[in-house]
Amino acid sequence: MSTLEDYKKVMTDLRAGKFKPVYVLHGEESFFIDRIASEVERLALEDHERDFNQTILYGRDCDADQVKDTCLRYPMMAERQLVVVRELQNWRIDQVEKLEPYLLKPTPTTVLVLCYKHKKIDGRKSILKSAQKGGGQVFLSDKVREDKLPDLLITFAKNQKRKLGSAEATLLANHLGTDLSKAIKEVEKLCLVTEEGGAITSDIIQRFVGISKDYNVFELQNAIGTRNAEKAQRIANHFAADPKENPLVVTLGFLNTYFNKLAVVHACQGKSQAELASELKVNPYFVKDYVQHARNYPLGKLVDVQRHLRQFDLRSKGVGGDGSDHGELLRELLAKVMA
Repeated sequence: MSTLEDYKKVMTDLRAGKFKPVYVLHGEESFFIDRIASEVERLALEDHERDFNQTILYGRDCDADQVKDTCLRYPMMAERQLVVVRELQNWRIDQVEKLEPYLLKPTPTTVLVLCYKHKKIDGRKSILKSAQKGGGQVFLSDKVREDKLPDLLITFAKNQKRKLGSAEATLLANHLGTDLSKAIKEVEKLCLVTEEGGAITSDIIQRFVGISKDYNVFELQNAIGTRNAEKAQRIANHFAADPKENPLVVTLGFLNTYFNKLAVVHACQGKSQAELASELKVNPYFVKDYVQHARNYPLGKLVDVQRHLRQFDLRSKGVGGDGSDHGELLRELLAKVMA
């Protein structure tokens, strides 16, 4: 299963009161690890049980013996005790392996949560299998690919009984970048201001997130692709008026990725929509737009565009520049790209 499917299953079990004796949460994406650990903390104990039955440890301040000794205690006037070890990635792997005897035979009245963030535990090590053999839950939190982020935002909105369209999700993803925690928090905020069953529209996004529905890199891409020079220059003027919010380096990177995708369309002529979506790493909903835009930019033109992008990237960094500000550079670049 994917990280998201595993995450949903773990959260469903927790909310149904089904607790494992051990949770080994590891991987590069800290968002899912934080969310699962927080949910265990929220649900494993009643508020009046926490003072005597909840222990939070940090990898930099504890060792394997301390963790095991804490786990072997009996709960006080409660069904279980909770032990959470944060920042376990600060331990060497041989230190982590010292927990293996406990993971094989965990105390049934203890819920142990191990948070090993920003990297994976080596799958060749026996500790992961030992945790599962002892009845524990191993959760691998992989980084979400950039092209999968819009789908993930749509799913989170759906879980909150809200509708988030592909275009709106892509707008949010392009603006917020790959910081999953930040992106999900924004979607959750939008759900709070949208009625149950309602749609999170571009107007709501503009009002509560501050992303203009008309002046953003997504609309700039469409203006360039359809060769609407007037609209593209209008967006460039908007960017120039607020360069802090719309840095040129980000815009150039976005355009470079966009034109690379148009080159991929040319290279994949004859492939199905699903195959093209896979090659482009975009939602199938947008494939038809890329195909249409590629017709407006034949391969010869794309070679020129890439040359312009490299040149303006250097000029934006002061190499061979003439003192033009970033707004002027973007307007000039668009004029050359769309000439």
